[in-house]
Amino acid sequence: MKVFRKIGLFFVITFVFTILLSVGQQLLGIDPTQVSLPQFGPGIAALVMLRLFRKNQVKLTVTLRGIHPLKYLVALVLPLIVPVILFLIYNQFVAPIRIPAISGTAFLMMLVGIMLGAFGEEVGWRGYAQNLLARERNSVVAFLVVGVLWGVWHVGNFQNGPIFMLFFVFSTIGYSAVMGWLVRGGNSNVLLPTLFHFSVNVGFFILQEAATDVRIAALNGLVWIGAAVFIALRHKKRYQSANKPQFVPGQ
Repeated sequence: MKVFRKIGLFFVITFVFTILLSVGQQLLGIDPTQVSLPQFGPGIAALVMLRLFRKNQVKLTVTLRGIHPLKYLVALVLPLIVPVILFLIYNQFVAPIRIPAISGTAFLMMLVGIMLGAFGEEVGWRGYAQNLLARERNSVVAFLVVGVLWGVWHVGNFQNGPIFMLFFVFSTIGYSAVMGWLVRGGNSNVLLPTLFHFSVNVGFFILQEAATDVRIAALNGLVWIGAAVFIALRHKKRYQSANKPQFVPGQ
């Protein structure tokens, strides 16, 4: 099966499991602010695809080995810098906003839930889909396609209007580009994307009161699509070729 058909099938399976998990969350009465079961949809879809197409030889790994420590810092800090700056700008020039008050225990539980949800998504989006496209096509195609699919998958954001959704997709393309740069040659290691995704969602918590404002979405989207363009141009020659995995000895 051609790679784009596989990605399409993966996306359909992701949606099916997302809907099933959403229903399950409601039936079980699980608080979505603590853990969001639909976030595991992409990860489950990836496992299904790996079972269906074993010859793809996509190997999902979670390891600390072979990763430069600076990349951990980038993955955790970079996604927080932008929302903090946007928070300060919005608070100063648009309207006062505050970070939601939350108890220490609830905050810790929320962070655990955010981390688990980020892992559930990244097994699918980066570990399987983006990795497969980067190997079969190139890194630019990979982060563009997965960035769009990942953005559209957040169907709840369509209620904020088409302009909001456009800029939101800009941001998911940018996130995908940066995460693709972080893991390039890393043999499908989902640890760095999980950390990055975790920080992105913590950033949305910081901006929670203004998260649906199209102005925030526009600024955020333009920053991250700019990052995507920079990465694509900065690594133009390398990104034009398929990203064959570089195996780290001992993994």
